[in-house]
Amino acid sequence: MTRLPFALLALLGLIGCARSLDGDLRKPDVNVGDDAQVGDDTGDPGDDTGDPGDDTGDPGDDTGNDCPTGVICVDTFPWSQSDDTSTGVDNFDAYACSPSTDESGPEVVYQVQLAEEGFLALHLDGMPADVDVDVHLLRSLDPDDCIDRGPWDAGALLEAGTYYVVADSWVNDSGVEKDGAYTLTMGHTTSDAFTGYGLREHVLDAALYAFDTAWFMGATNRLEYTLIDFELPSTEHRQWVLDLATGSLLFDDLVTHGEGSSHATDLRLAVTFSNIEGSHQSSIGLIRTAEVYYGSTGRSLRLDGLEAGVNDAVRRRAIVLHRGTYSTQAYVNQYGYLGRSWGCTVLDPDIADDVIDVISDGSLMFVYYPDSDWMNGSTFLAGY
Repeated sequence: MTRLPFALLALLGLIGCARSLDGDLRKPDVNVGDDAQVGDDTGDPGDDTGDPGDDTGDPGDDTGNDCPTGVICVDTFPWSQSDDTSTGVDNFDAYACSPSTDESGPEVVYQVQLAEEGFLALHLDGMPADVDVDVHLLRSLDPDDCIDRGPWDAGALLEAGTYYVVADSWVNDSGVEKDGAYTLTMGHTTSDAFTGYGLREHVLDAALYAFDTAWFMGATNRLEYTLIDFELPSTEHRQWVLDLATGSLLFDDLVTHGEGSSHATDLRLAVTFSNIEGSHQSSIGLIRTAEVYYGSTGRSLRLDGLEAGVNDAVRRRAIVLHRGTYSTQAYVNQYGYLGRSWGCTVLDPDIADDVIDVISDGSLMFVYYPDSDWMNGSTFLAGY
């Protein structure tokens, strides 16, 4: 796949997401403020953070039966290793993903074996100031077979099979090779990765497909990813924050829906969604997080919808993420359902700030409901 230009959907305006009180909500082991224009979300990744399948390690350079000489083989995830390109070879000078970038410095090559389909994320860090190493994802040991590359991150939704990752040293215009130390982390997220946390396989499958499309459109350069499943009742945890770089779960929370979205007789359920001002309904589809600000409910996070006619009015509608005491487990225990907002995403006050810290400024949020019009018409789900 090649990276395509992405038109940002800029929306103006800031109205309040006023609140509809049905008592006072809470999340299991968490607490949230109130629902209005914007809100504050303090979170504790503590007992809601987890990686089902903590498989970090360094398979060394001989973990596969067919591991080529001089190649580091990887087949368990998450995986992380520190290395140094100055000790590597110098075989690849440029890649089809960015043919004008001079990568003629020495590189370290990894063979990656994926047992099943999933999103493979690559993340570089730990480079000294005088080092510039880029990461490349290849289908074969051929630089013209480049899938994705980046100065820090790369990734793609891939079928099961063998792939190659190259950490290569950039060479500046003066011919100076910027080789040196780095740490490379690989995460592989599959659709069944978090079923033990209530994240249904078909929802994550669709979410990974949408993320992959958005990634190659340039809609984000962040590997944190928020999912909301509005088909689930509000009494269940139905928001998850993933770190695709490590394939781990960061948060697992209760979240409100808008009062206008509620089922007529079962307030736990959301059944209607829109992009209309004054509807007090939630919006579905792919959304990007924006700036943090302080509103009537405290520290809050603005959102920008990326799907025309589906959610591109969320900023104008002041649909934001904030805290609310009616989005807590204590509220559920008392009333039998979560309180409802005017369309905002409201979290327990105990975790709201932590969530905002992790996802603000450009990460993606996938809000799911089995609406056939949206799923069949979404740019991000085309071909799914």
